[in-house]
Amino acid sequence: MKDRAYQFPTPEHQCCACQGDLSPGGEFYSTICFLEEEFARRNYCVSCWAPEEPGQEEGGEGSGRVDRSGIFAYWRTRRPEEQDGEAVKIRFDPLVVLEFFRGLGGKAETEPKAEPGAAEEEEAGAPSGPSESQRRDLRFVLSLLLIRKKILLLKGTFIRDNFEWLELQERRESDRTYEIANPELSETELEQVRDAIGELLQMQV
Repeated sequence: MKDRAYQFPTPEHQCCACQGDLSPGGEFYSTICFLEEEFARRNYCVSCWAPEEPGQEEGGEGSGRVDRSGIFAYWRTRRPEEQDGEAVKIRFDPLVVLEFFRGLGGKAETEPKAEPGAAEEEEAGAPSGPSESQRRDLRFVLSLLLIRKKILLLKGTFIRDNFEWLELQERRESDRTYEIANPELSETELEQVRDAIGELLQMQV
């Protein structure tokens, strides 16, 4: 895939704040952020991520250790038990995928009216980092995954500047609508992006 890198680093099973181990079967917070010009996953133990939770003292060890700026999405999860020494990917979680999709932008009311190959202005308040071509490819493939799971509804398509755009709506929150550019990826490119998303989320997609 020319000028598009989708080799995301595999997260280690330790907290990025306190460096403590995340044991198999234990709960933790997982995030998607943008580091050193690429997407990455960073994991945090519950104590470091949410010291305000019941049963935890303010100012205790681990409190206030997580810088949440630049995070596209986060979710609480549980580390799967390993099988034959290898980590097992979690099952497809549409809410996690939807949060990542939202974090990448693409709302109809803010999507710039430009052809998919043009440079697009970042949305106000959106994390900076990924190139628009990478962001666009990820948005498109994530939208296909969410359409397949009926989390997003395809309301129609239209042509803008000789390119196809998808008009989407969230099924549960109908006021959330999106216009997503079709980058016209080949089957091989679609598989590459989908596989990269699976590796980034450590999820079966």
